Amino acid sequence: MNRAVNHLKENQTLYLAIVSTIIMILYAQFILGNYSSCFTINGTSNSLGLSFGYDINNVYHFFDIRSFEQLHCYAQFIRVWDNIFPIVYTLMYALWFAYLLKKWRLFLIIPILHMFSDWLENYLELAMLEEYMNLNALSESLVSMGSGVTILKWSLSILTYSIIIFGIISKVHSAIRNRKMVASENE
Repeated sequence: MNRAVNHLKENQTLYLAIVSTIIMILYAQFILGNYSSCFTINGTSNSLGLSFGYDINNVYHFFDIRSFEQLHCYAQFIRVWDNIFPIVYTLMYALWFAYLLKKWRLFLIIPILHMFSDWLENYLELAMLEEYMNLNALSESLVSMGSGVTILKWSLSILTYSIIIFGIISKVHSAIRNRKMVASENE
């Protein structure tokens, strides 16, 4: 019994990281997937934030092909569900970083910056949407800023996953090295 409890304590961060990953996947699939259905149009991009940057023509096209109700739904989706998602994935990333990179906790700033860039992206998308719905126009500078923040968000995402992959490779390499050392000691 003590051995099992000790094993759980030693691997608590790993188990929390796995559970948070499952929660993130379920949130993306069932919450984001469900609440985005009211503005989804098959065969086209269904979020400006899913592209690696955009220009004013892309934004006009994205808004023009949707009805007022779909745009209103998109705004509600961004205000609520798409602002919760960064908290969910940042918790997941932080747990993986804590497990994989015990000596490099400073890297935790990267997922936190990712979360803030996602929130700023949402704010700018809502500003563009409000401008479009009220004035039937878009500011080139607002679109450019939104695109830049979207590129920053995706760059931080790529960096985050690269660090996690590096951490996994390091953990596996360390485990293999430790097994070989134990095996050679037992001979």
